[in-house]
Amino acid sequence: MKFSIIILSVLFLFSCSAPAKPPPGKSAAPDPAKIEKNKETALLNEVSEVVRAAQSLEKLGRNMDAYRLAPGAESRRACQQLMDDRRREIAELEIRIKNLPGDYNAQLTPLLADLNQCASCSRQAAESCVKARASINKTIKDIYP
Repeated sequence: MKFSIIILSVLFLFSCSAPAKPPPGKSAAPDPAKIEKNKETALLNEVSEVVRAAQSLEKLGRNMDAYRLAPGAESRRACQQLMDDRRREIAELEIRIKNLPGDYNAQLTPLLADLNQCASCSRQAAESCVKARASINKTIKDIYP
């Protein structure tokens, strides 16, 4: 009795571990068109995330005006800290942009200069924020016609 239970258990395990066969009429190989479409969708998602990050950084740069324009050492220190934080985020964004294919890389790289100026403590930073926003909006129209 024990022997037959062991034999049945072994047979059951072997039958469960056999690879599944595709349904009739379906190929076991992945569809290259679907794979390419998934890659394209993933790329567009990454580009969208990069654009949203640029928009967020531009907004954060604009919000630094209170520190840029306020007098006093405390405001300058706060601005400097914010600038350092934003510049780190912009450097991370730059890495993401550099990892994108050529066309997207070429369209998004010019945003970085204006974003860096926008996130600075200079009195002209507000002008750079306006330029950054205009560049981002133009880039969005170019990428998503």
